[in-house]
Amino acid sequence: MQDPDEWSAVGVHWHVYAEVRDSSDSFHDDRADRLQRDPDQVLRTPEEVAEWIAEMTRKHAHPRHVRLIGPGGGIGHVGDDAHVEHDLAHNLDALCRGNSLYTDLPRENDRLHLWAEAVTAEECPSAHAGRE
Repeated sequence: MQDPDEWSAVGVHWHVYAEVRDSSDSFHDDRADRLQRDPDQVLRTPEEVAEWIAEMTRKHAHPRHVRLIGPGGGIGHVGDDAHVEHDLAHNLDALCRGNSLYTDLPRENDRLHLWAEAVTAEECPSAHAGRE
């Protein structure tokens, strides 16, 4: 059984970043590049990170039809309540393990990229690293 507080035991918090890019943009920076920049926000718990991603999805995802897999099947929409709630639970599970999380969302004419970098105090160059 997974420890829901594993993230705390490994001593992480998250630096989150959001960036809009053209749909055809193939440039991708990496973790080291992101950690050299100031984060958009610093979040302390898996719940805060999962909610930040959910809110960004609600606000920015371009609704489009998708085919749902599984026993219920059917048609859903990117960014609808069911999509957001499904991803929220999945994301929270990964974040509770102290993991980083990366996702991107289709918008009408571009994509929104979201990064939640799990960092330890040793990896964190910012003054907030030692604060609780």
